[in-house]
Amino acid sequence: MPLGTLSVSNTAIPQYAPLYPAGGSDYTCEAALTITYHTSLECVRRFVPDMLEVADEPEVTLMILQHTMTSFGPYTEYVHSVKVKYKGEEYDYFILLILDNDSPIACGREQFGFPKKYGTISLAFESGSSVVRACVERPAGQKIVEAGFQPEKRLDLKGETVQRTMNGLNLRVIPSVVVDQPPSVKELVPVDIGIQAGEVWQGSGSVCFPEPSAFDPMHEIKVLRYGTATLLRNASLAIRLATKVFSL
Repeated sequence: MPLGTLSVSNTAIPQYAPLYPAGGSDYTCEAALTITYHTSLECVRRFVPDMLEVADEPEVTLMILQHTMTSFGPYTEYVHSVKVKYKGEEYDYFILLILDNDSPIACGREQFGFPKKYGTISLAFESGSSVVRACVERPAGQKIVEAGFQPEKRLDLKGETVQRTMNGLNLRVIPSVVVDQPPSVKELVPVDIGIQAGEVWQGSGSVCFPEPSAFDPMHEIKVLRYGTATLLRNASLAIRLATKVFSL
């Protein structure tokens, strides 16, 4: 009996028409809102794998990103992460991401281990006040997260761009299809996210969880006190392939 002719390679499935690029990705970002706050160990502990260290009052980061163009096309994204340590190095461990484009959801989950789900995200600059508002709905109509940003001052970059790197970490698990067998893949994946921006605003942030959901229980990660809040405009981001993973 004749064989197929498709040569299996390190690209996404379906390999004859991959859903996403497998060599890293680039992003042009109209706006990136970042709000940090501290929570208690009790509030966040159950969301963190048992090989990672967490402080008594760890720093949590919430981000809303309005991507005007990316390697996957345009979309809007919500990110929730917490500071952890693994083997003495500090990371932002990603707890939940929600976005509105199937290609980066598949890429993020399959290749990098990002805990991505589909939902509805908005970032509104015309709110009738000085506050920039963001909203995350999952499912559509249920507001599981709302955030606000009060701009206070624009940083003088003196014609330069601000550059930052987010030292991220994901738990990548692919369950086995064989009954009672361990996962086919179980590893921690470090992810470096490079960010550049031509405009940076500092201000105050606010986070609330108006319609809590047991299916996406971010409301359990309560705010003890706020940290910094920034809004980046005219930004660009890049994610490159990891140079190592930690097998578990």
